[in-house]
Amino acid sequence: MRSDYGLYGVAIICFIIAVVFGASAVPGYSPTEPIGITVIVIFLILGIIAAVVGYSARPKEIMPTLQPIPAPETPPPAVHIEEKVEEAPVAPPPAVEEVAAAPEPSPAPPTPVPEEPEKVEAIEETPEEKPVRRRRRKKTA
Repeated sequence: MRSDYGLYGVAIICFIIAVVFGASAVPGYSPTEPIGITVIVIFLILGIIAAVVGYSARPKEIMPTLQPIPAPETPPPAVHIEEKVEEAPVAPPPAVEEVAAAPEPSPAPPTPVPEEPEKVEAIEETPEEKPVRRRRRKKTA
């Protein structure tokens, strides 16, 4: 049993005794005598002391402490690994010789220069590296 309940009980009993003596319910007792007033005052003071001590002895209510809500844990953003594909060097297009145009007095049509077909070099295919895949662990509660 908590001690504050017992002290409240003692305080109530002291107040009841003080009221009984104050109401002259005890035969042969008169509240007008100095000892009669002293008894009433003593029981009232004892009742008040018991009530105050009982109030100070009661357990304090613990207020729940508000903890800050942690930010939701989000998995780190997926890292996109770009594969670097090495391209085979492309041969520069064949140089077209520039013909120095000399001012000719006659308006002769220019002779078409035959174009060489472009040579397509075979591009060596390199085997592509497989991207590294990392497995994520499942979160356990």
